[in-house]
Amino acid sequence: MSAWSPQPGLLLSPSRPADRLRAIRFSVRRFDRRSALWLTCLIFVLVAQGAAITQSYLLAAPLIGVLVIALATDIPIVPFVGWALLARLLVEGLSPANSNHTGSLNLTGFIAVLFIAVAAGLLLRRRQGVWPTAVATLWLCLWTAIAIKSHGESAETVREGVREASIIALAVIVYNSRGALSVPVVTRLIQLAGIISALLALYQFGTHTGEDVVGQIRSYGTFAHPNGAAMYFAIATMASLWRYIDYRRRRFDACCALLYAAGLITTFSLGGLASLLVMLTTYGALRPGSFRLKVGACAVAGLVLIAFVATPLGAERIEQESATSLASAQTRGTANTSLAWRFWKWQTLIPEWEKAPLFGQGLGTTTTAEGSSENVGAGQVPHNEYLRYLVETGVVGLAILLWAAALLIRRIQQRRRTPGTYNAATLGMAIVAGCLFNALGDNTFLYSTTSYAAALIVAAVLALSSGAVRFSTGTTT
Repeated sequence: MSAWSPQPGLLLSPSRPADRLRAIRFSVRRFDRRSALWLTCLIFVLVAQGAAITQSYLLAAPLIGVLVIALATDIPIVPFVGWALLARLLVEGLSPANSNHTGSLNLTGFIAVLFIAVAAGLLLRRRQGVWPTAVATLWLCLWTAIAIKSHGESAETVREGVREASIIALAVIVYNSRGALSVPVVTRLIQLAGIISALLALYQFGTHTGEDVVGQIRSYGTFAHPNGAAMYFAIATMASLWRYIDYRRRRFDACCALLYAAGLITTFSLGGLASLLVMLTTYGALRPGSFRLKVGACAVAGLVLIAFVATPLGAERIEQESATSLASAQTRGTANTSLAWRFWKWQTLIPEWEKAPLFGQGLGTTTTAEGSSENVGAGQVPHNEYLRYLVETGVVGLAILLWAAALLIRRIQQRRRTPGTYNAATLGMAIVAGCLFNALGDNTFLYSTTSYAAALIVAAVLALSSGAVRFSTGTTT
């Protein structure tokens, strides 16, 4: 019997690709140009109506949301996700420095709300993953309500809850795409969306036009910070290597792996570099096959590390961070390295957690807080996701998150036994391991594009068990 089973209602046969493609084509209702034209006109009418009545587009927002939810299953899902991810990457660095302290709706916020609306429509119609989505949404609503109670009701207060809901929404879209967003498809989307940013990072490195971070010029591409660029490049590198090693061995994938690895090196992010090493090591250790293939992934990790150390700034960064003095971390003014600064920042968060140890102060309270003369570091992000969630959600919220992470790892481990998937679950395990490691010393999940990329891959891997995705010849079903 074939390694994959055909879905009910689809006349699929591995020996007849023409019938398979024809069945897929006629089983999915097309989103024709006439429907798109009428939808566009209706949206413009609703926006114009809202602007005419209230001098604001906000009146039309609920109606547009209902419209998107109703038509979610008719939207061409792969182009929609691809273009949305590309747009999110290109506008990442355009957000103002104080974007955490505003509740205004910009393009990034619009994309987040759009993800939520489309996910709601797909979930209502296809009902895949309803219970996990309901639990995650309930968790977000609960701790957003706590933030409103402790800091007052405003758009700024709920901003973080909406942003994190959009990450879950993207995972729901993938899980309910019925195989359209399979692992090969989402890895290709991640590759294509980040090429411009990676090339720009190389240009910034060559022309010394990157961001000045404590006297060091570091590339950041189209991202807001070099660390955010580094983590996305790490995920894209890992995805490209999976496509080359286990999927089809195309030269384009090898070139993408080299491009993103080079882009990561130009960011000179030690956290991003270490996370890629963790991903490669995890992938090599868990990947089934000969010992030579396992060593190959570790060899790639070694080459990336050597390339990083070979650059003058990379060697300087490692030497500088190795001289971290714990004594200098007692006060911000004497912190001699970025690691020492992190220790100082983490110390300032412990008193904040002690104010509400069980349930925390609510989502986003550590990122939207503003600094003062008494506490300069209050307006700076924590650079540790576990500590951030401890302050924002307390012991209870953090315990739920850690339990969910353990459950996620267990589910991905189960997918590794799914045949005919080219070690896709091993890729998912590597991505999760890299993100959890990076969260120890960086703002991993505050970088929306990084979270979107990870959510795409992890959700596609989880969909392997539902029969929605099987690929034996590179075709998604």
